[in-house]
Amino acid sequence: MGSSTVTYRNQKFDAADATLEIWLLLLIDAIDAMPVPPAWLGEVREEWYLHATQAFGFGVVPGLDWAAPDNERRDVILDLCGTAIQRLQNWGPLMTREELDHITRENVGGYFTGDLDAKIFIKCADYFIKLLHQSLKPDELDARF
Repeated sequence: MGSSTVTYRNQKFDAADATLEIWLLLLIDAIDAMPVPPAWLGEVREEWYLHATQAFGFGVVPGLDWAAPDNERRDVILDLCGTAIQRLQNWGPLMTREELDHITRENVGGYFTGDLDAKIFIKCADYFIKLLHQSLKPDELDARF
């Protein structure tokens, strides 16, 4: 399994591709639950869906500088992050293979051969949110997990 670098406004962290794929799919579910998402968010959703479900060979690239070029769009994405991380936390300490397969719509297949500790997904979500807030601490910059 590979890893990818998530960047935003000159800060970054690295995470396993499968972890980022799950996080992006949870964000997509949050977008899909919106009654009428703004047009720009529909474009972001499509881009994230491609990165979360297609093995392009260059990693999972959320393109946050493109998706959230200003604070207004960033705040909308942060609201989605709140919904998505709450869903993660509701699963409890363990994410079953069945739950992971449900999230991935079985498109990512092969990564998840068993249950996984939810902490790895929550850590990715936390870093993603901190990155959007530009609040990664010095020892978290360039983090890899």
